[in-house]
Amino acid sequence: MDRWKGRVALVTGASVGIGATIAKELVRYGMTVVGCARSLDKIQALAVECKNAGHSGVLIPMKCDLTNAEDIQSMFAIIKAQHKGVDVCINNAGLAHNEPLLSGKTSAWKNMLDVRTHCESDLCLRFLSTCRDCIS
Repeated sequence: MDRWKGRVALVTGASVGIGATIAKELVRYGMTVVGCARSLDKIQALAVECKNAGHSGVLIPMKCDLTNAEDIQSMFAIIKAQHKGVDVCINNAGLAHNEPLLSGKTSAWKNMLDVRTHCESDLCLRFLSTCRDCIS
């Protein structure tokens, strides 16, 4: 993992679960991790936890609603301005709705699928346009 020390990673859905664990591990290995989610509270607490643990990297909390294209565009503009781009993009964000398939609302499923397909595709395209080493 030494080759990733000092590199920049974007982890979506970094506030809880797998995303939080991935973000914390990347920080432990020395990466600068931009952790994004719709709410900052949990990511800010995780950033403090990483700092207090003495990890060699840093976690930068960033609020971003991935269903909002302007939020995604703004997030990448900030990352590019502050870090010159992204080296690793981990599309982890997702939504879950606790409704039965047959009686649940179609809008809930549409929202969930939008995040898992359209939003992730948008993130990948923006990542490739700012990737520091993958495009020459």
